[in-house]
Amino acid sequence: MDWLNAAPAVLTSLAVLFLPGFAVTAALRLRAFDAVALAPLVSASLISVGAVIASLTGLAWTPVVPVVGALLAAAAAVAVRQIVNRRWPSASRLPRASTPSQELAFFAGTAVAAVILVWQVTRVFGNPDSFSQSFDNIFHLNAVHYILETGDASSLSVAGMTAGDGPVPFYPAGWHGFASLVAQVSGAELTVAVNAANIAVAAALWPFSVMFAIRQLAKLAPAAVIAGGVLIASFPAFPILLLDFGVLYPNFYSLAMVPAGLGLAAIVLQQAPNTRISVPAAAFIALLAYPGIALAHPNGMLTLLLLAVPLVIGAYALYVQAARSAGKEPLRSVVLPTLALLIILGAFAAVWNFVRPPEEAAFWGPVESSAQAFGEALFNAPFGRPVAFLASVLAIIGVAAAIKLPRLRWLPASYLIATALFVIASGFERSTLRSFITGVYYNDPNRLAAILPLLAAPLSILGLSTVFVWLGSRAASAPGGRVLDSLTPRGRAVSAGAAGLAGLLVLLPLTQGRNMDDAIWRASQMYVLSEDSALVSSDELELMERIDEIVPEDATIAVNPYTGGALAFAFSDRDTTHRHTLDTVTEDTITIETELRDADLIPEICVAARNENLQYVLDFGQREVHGGDHRYPGIENLDTDPDFELVDQVGEAKLFRFNGCQE
Repeated sequence: MDWLNAAPAVLTSLAVLFLPGFAVTAALRLRAFDAVALAPLVSASLISVGAVIASLTGLAWTPVVPVVGALLAAAAAVAVRQIVNRRWPSASRLPRASTPSQELAFFAGTAVAAVILVWQVTRVFGNPDSFSQSFDNIFHLNAVHYILETGDASSLSVAGMTAGDGPVPFYPAGWHGFASLVAQVSGAELTVAVNAANIAVAAALWPFSVMFAIRQLAKLAPAAVIAGGVLIASFPAFPILLLDFGVLYPNFYSLAMVPAGLGLAAIVLQQAPNTRISVPAAAFIALLAYPGIALAHPNGMLTLLLLAVPLVIGAYALYVQAARSAGKEPLRSVVLPTLALLIILGAFAAVWNFVRPPEEAAFWGPVESSAQAFGEALFNAPFGRPVAFLASVLAIIGVAAAIKLPRLRWLPASYLIATALFVIASGFERSTLRSFITGVYYNDPNRLAAILPLLAAPLSILGLSTVFVWLGSRAASAPGGRVLDSLTPRGRAVSAGAAGLAGLLVLLPLTQGRNMDDAIWRASQMYVLSEDSALVSSDELELMERIDEIVPEDATIAVNPYTGGALAFAFSDRDTTHRHTLDTVTEDTITIETELRDADLIPEICVAARNENLQYVLDFGQREVHGGDHRYPGIENLDTDPDFELVDQVGEAKLFRFNGCQE
């Protein structure tokens, strides 16, 4: 399959990602760019929250659910807008106008980023139907198939796929619900739908999120907006790293929304000097958007809250300063705001301490010295990868520019927090303090490396704008420089466009070189299907793709999940004894896995096999995705056992029919 044939699936993923939310943002009458940029955040909530509601009310998971949610939310948006306009007209007034050329510049910059990111991500995937040969992808692919099979995409239900007879835990299924809708609407096969969904997140959601954030925070040189799209695609740690390591698709989806989420918070707290959105509108969208970030993955919401701590403190400091200057009494100017700040910070600390994985799951230790980690964070080159030099230098210039603006000083502070998290996880020895600070992220340096570009990207665009403004001032002071002042608005727009194009042509070769090529090559190795692929080999995949012609629909196949056999659930559409490695199975399954070869000697084994309708065994040998050694003696070494009949084989991959326990 080629990418041209996959285009309908990619277009479908964009429609699913943008259209439901756009119905709501358009109903609020936001500026064109803001309405489009915020649409995916609203869509994320309509999908993930809608899935929970549908499950609780017994409705099947189909595209109708988010569409109905979008219509209801749009109606609520209209009602809220009318109420605010009627009762608080000054609060609903837009802070500033936006010209068509300004809107066009932001769309152009985002389009530049999108084109580069599509090029990068398709190079990572290789083919539209490829899939990550990684440990976590067993769960992700099976979960999307489970949703399609059961019609239930609720975060309260999806983990039932791996719960066995035990209670069903919460699992953030926002990404899986999104990918399942792409598969439903486009009709694409599972892996194509997954890749299409990830392209939409990487090449559309992410650049819109960054552009929205920096658009609210600073007045940018139009040329920097256009050329800045290159910078969004210049950081190896995001989005490429999370398409490589793990794979961490839910984190990837959630973190892509964080910059825009921070932008909304800055507007609500009146720390966004250049916003074109009123505070009531931003608050309404934030209420709609934040659940989607959390249900994509709690790490995303916790990251947003952590990075917003300097924002909250900055808003508090400026409010107290303004209130005291206005002569307000101490109760209103200091005491009540301080009490509110302490309550907010205390609540955040409690949430930070509570919402975290089990301690045994946060097993990652340091991987380098703290000094090395700091240098890598500064130049956006995690784990010894090539330096993103120009983008990092521009981000540092952006830090300096933000420090000069009182309402933007929180941004460098948040960047410092992100840097500290990476340094602590990467370079500090295991300790209680380290676990408290980074245990939310499993103490995993990879997850924390991916957070750095969330702030470095908008800061680099701010830095680029600072450079353009400086160059413009130098040009204006040169002989004949005043001619620019005499240009018409159209002439200035053309001039800015030309400058942006020039900047783009300069930035492209300086940012899309060795650092990005290295990240893309590393990630692409995880998507190569070969005879010795880490998770599923070419022979094993070929066998799984024809299992549905052999195995009855109601039959269960015994598998060793660590060898990739669990993916027969997704690729063969047949039930398997495991759907992930880290799952809970029934007692009958345990009996099958440990003793099935002795079924002629122990009657209880036949009872277990009948209870599970166990009819086949898939044997992928003993090579495991992580190089481990997990043994299942009841379903191993079956070639000479008379109770097992070899019914199909591709290379060393074998499918056996279990003929024991015949009555």
